[in-house]
Amino acid sequence: MAFTLDMKLKDIMAANPKTVDAMQEMGLHCLGCPFSVNETLANAAQMHGLDANALLNKINSVEQGEMSPEAAAKAQPPGSILQMDKKTYAIAPHIPAGVATPEILRKIADVAEKYQAAAIKVTTAQRIAIVGLDPADVPKAWEDLGMDPGHAVGLCVRSIKVCPGRTFCKRGLQETLELGLQLDKNYHGMSLPSKFKIAVAGCPNKCTDAATVDLGLMGTSKGYHLYVGGNGGVKPRIAELLLENLQRDQILPAVDAVIHYYNEKAKPQERLGRLLDRIGKEELHSVVSQVIA
Repeated sequence: MAFTLDMKLKDIMAANPKTVDAMQEMGLHCLGCPFSVNETLANAAQMHGLDANALLNKINSVEQGEMSPEAAAKAQPPGSILQMDKKTYAIAPHIPAGVATPEILRKIADVAEKYQAAAIKVTTAQRIAIVGLDPADVPKAWEDLGMDPGHAVGLCVRSIKVCPGRTFCKRGLQETLELGLQLDKNYHGMSLPSKFKIAVAGCPNKCTDAATVDLGLMGTSKGYHLYVGGNGGVKPRIAELLLENLQRDQILPAVDAVIHYYNEKAKPQERLGRLLDRIGKEELHSVVSQVIA
């Protein structure tokens, strides 16, 4: 069969496993990652800085067959991220709202020590990554941890950043932890047209970068402000204020409306901010306002 740029990596590999050798040769080393394999060939090429048409021609020229033992050995273990050395991997257990117990910390430390990890790294997304694992040890490390992977890559809702809010912080104006945990339960890992980041801040200091993510909530003395369309990356974008001083019972319906609107309207790999640049925020404002009225 002839492959196309809009086909997912997992479907290409299933149709002809030998294409894995060709893709690895071109620079795709994340073919064991459960998130990356759901990307299209075009998106994978873009993410790795490759010529999409050259990659397409390469895999279409491969004869039918099984992947080589060398390619299988290089395939990225599920739930891991290839590191700079192209030999070792990092894993990032999911820690909802960034709240860890002593038991979780001990477990992460024990696994890192057992498998001689190069480092334990606290990430900007409030995860704790175990860095520098041998690929053969990744499945065993996950088994020992008994924790879910944090969604650090892929076209989905990433781990939600949450500040301590008024539960712990002297500057907190609104509750954040319970809200953040509920948002995490509802949306973490949800497949969407592109990656989608959410942050909850308890005051205008926005310590969780609530103004530079796709959807940000910021506590005020009167409620929560809702921001949409922010992102970092090569072309940073500051989020736009959509609604002011929402009450606690309005938050979940408002967030749900934003995410469903984005899911329906966005093009593949289009962040919410770029969608708003293309069509404006007036319709989104109207949709969300009706939901919470």
